[in-house]
Amino acid sequence: MSRGIAGKWSFWVLGLVAIAPTWALDLSGAVIVPKSDSPVVAKAAVMLQEELAERSGVTLPIAASGASVTIELGVARDVAGVEVPQQAEAYGVAVEGNTVKLAGFDARGALYAAGRLIRLADYGPGTLSLDLKKPIATAPDVPLRAHQLAYRNTANTYDAWTVEVYEQYIRDMIIFGCNGVELITNLDPNVKDGEVMTETMRAMNIKLSALISSYGIDVWLWSPVMADEEEDVTTPEGLAEGLKKRREFLADYPAIDHIFVPGGDDGDTPAEHLMPFLEGMAPILREKHPNAKIWVSNQTFTLEENDYFFDYLANESPDWLEGLVYGPWIKMGWEEMRERTPKRYPIRRYPDINHTVRCQYPIPNWDPAFAHTLGREPMMPMPAMQQHIYKRYLEVSDGFGTYSDGIHDDLNKHVWNVLGWDPDADLDEALEEYGKVWFGDALASDVARGMRLFEANWEGPILNNKSIPQTLALWEDIATKVPDYETNWRAQMYLFRARFDANVQAEARAQKAYEEEAYTVLSKANLIGVEAAIEKARAALAKADFPAAPELRAGIEALGPVLLKSIGYQLSVEAPYLARNSERGALLDWLDQPLNDRPWLEQRFDTLLALDDTETQLAQLDEILHWTDPGEGGFYDNLGQAGAAPHVVYQRTWEEDPSGNHTARVAFPKYKADQATIKAQASQAEADNMVFKGEAARLKGAHTGRQELRSSWQTQITTLYGTPLKMRYENLDPKAQYRLKVTYAGRFRPSMTLTLNDEFGIHGPVTQPSPIWPVSYYLPHEATKSGTLDIEWNLVEGRGCMVSEVWLIKVGEVE
Repeated sequence: MSRGIAGKWSFWVLGLVAIAPTWALDLSGAVIVPKSDSPVVAKAAVMLQEELAERSGVTLPIAASGASVTIELGVARDVAGVEVPQQAEAYGVAVEGNTVKLAGFDARGALYAAGRLIRLADYGPGTLSLDLKKPIATAPDVPLRAHQLAYRNTANTYDAWTVEVYEQYIRDMIIFGCNGVELITNLDPNVKDGEVMTETMRAMNIKLSALISSYGIDVWLWSPVMADEEEDVTTPEGLAEGLKKRREFLADYPAIDHIFVPGGDDGDTPAEHLMPFLEGMAPILREKHPNAKIWVSNQTFTLEENDYFFDYLANESPDWLEGLVYGPWIKMGWEEMRERTPKRYPIRRYPDINHTVRCQYPIPNWDPAFAHTLGREPMMPMPAMQQHIYKRYLEVSDGFGTYSDGIHDDLNKHVWNVLGWDPDADLDEALEEYGKVWFGDALASDVARGMRLFEANWEGPILNNKSIPQTLALWEDIATKVPDYETNWRAQMYLFRARFDANVQAEARAQKAYEEEAYTVLSKANLIGVEAAIEKARAALAKADFPAAPELRAGIEALGPVLLKSIGYQLSVEAPYLARNSERGALLDWLDQPLNDRPWLEQRFDTLLALDDTETQLAQLDEILHWTDPGEGGFYDNLGQAGAAPHVVYQRTWEEDPSGNHTARVAFPKYKADQATIKAQASQAEADNMVFKGEAARLKGAHTGRQELRSSWQTQITTLYGTPLKMRYENLDPKAQYRLKVTYAGRFRPSMTLTLNDEFGIHGPVTQPSPIWPVSYYLPHEATKSGTLDIEWNLVEGRGCMVSEVWLIKVGEVE
């Protein structure tokens, strides 16, 4: 991949441009003069006029000629005296006397020059000026810098937007160098799959296609094949029908520059049928869009499909294919993808920048309290993490089109925009510029610090995190100072997140104390009786029915309607928000999620009270009380809890493999267990979601509904795509006999084998028990007598290995 020149073009241009003045040039009386007749330059002039007016209250006229102060805008051949790199999309900014010169190598470059002035200008009520210390000449590092902004029900905001709201957000992206917007298509022109939508997906996409094109940036379509259950292109009749539908919908769009067809997630077309289908689609696409390009990913392809796919590329070398896309659930790492792809094909990134768990790049070492409340799609500014991911794969990729389902990842989009232009950009400066543009210059440094603090909130155990109260105090202060708070959804959104983090911390601390109180009374069951102990334990746990921090909770709930009004944020599945499901950013629905073992304990209490044998009841209470105790000389690992699984082997560091394709990573299932949810689902008795112990289901009065999960079952270590899951123990007693106890749990429900020291097979293909409960295996002494034990799970079927808990228990000595 050819390297760019961004970040290396800011310099004094002597002989061409006069040295910039050392004083600020007053722009409040300036005239914007488009020097080129391009419609994109005209659009850029309007964007510049309106964005500066929004920030200063000063509306600069657009005219054919200037006044005493002029802002000239156009392509380089029409704006003299500006150094512009000889590269597509490049631009220069200079000041000569009372004239600001904004010149692009092409019309799109002029658009970015206008965006740069919006970033550079100083503004306040009724004031507008520019203090340019030296001319700027800059060009983007990568050619593809797009974001998916899909009008679909899965989104937490986009589906509530009008074309006008879309236009503003597209401008927000353009200002920092975005050059493409990806839309998601539907073959049915009448589909309107969300309650908050005002029109069909097709109707909105047609309007957005025209809008995006009017700014001179690329229109991308994400269009899967066989995503509809009724579509089947594996037969001649189905293939013909599929191509017919594509001809109809592609003709509807006024502009298409690229079409990206995922191999899966969504879409279920076998590779050997997908490629011929795309070959048939290519001439149809170009009937109306002759310059449109086709991209394809191998997401979810099996090993056999990948072999076919790369053989096809090598042998057929199709001219109709522009390039490949690397996205979530591709069963190989970046390096292998690049190595197997013929050099003629660029690889676009499709990074998931908007999810925290059950995703391409999960948050490393995330406290489960956050994972089970903030969940998969919270407001998630992660500047350092996104910068690392961007740079880690820069040399093997050729640009990006991010995966986004809402504005909760707004800061992450900003980071990718900035790095796409200059991968060496200073991150702190980029964060300050974000703060300046959206909050005002006076708050720029505070906003930058606030973004860093958000990332620190998620580092280490929540109970002792000292960043959380600092973050809350800072964003409460910013909210009082930002001048347009009532309409500034970014200020509202980050305040919501700061309050939510603080509330989770308060609840985690309180509920830990409630559980400790419950365990204390349970330990006295042999003295006060089982029923009395359980009653007192229930009372202790029930304290969680009342908010630990009532004012914080009220403040969170108050922001819900505010964000709904300002940006269409769907923070609940309930009216008036109407989010698609609780996983899609519906954070208000997770405020009552338990952060201790209350649901599991209360279900166990029901089971215990159904027993008529006091001795058995006490024995099972003792098991609860000493659940994590491996006994003398033993070890217990809670896989998935940061710092609680020291024996897990990580084949690579997070820095080396942030996606966890080739190493162990933490996984969290979607598990909603507030009292209202449990009550609503209590009558369900699914085959794979029964009670804890087989015998309990046969006991009168025992629970027969859904299975509640211990906290330790709500986290797992997983490995993907055939990577083995490994643990290692050292300094074992060479004379001891050991028993291995394992809890198999997790959403993949894989079939796995278990081997010790690459020699001793403990079990063949075994699936996750249903209901979930630990299983035990006595280990051969030969496996541990050296003092070292290597444990390895290997995948037989499923997406990846998953294990929740492991005990290595010393059961005696070998005679």
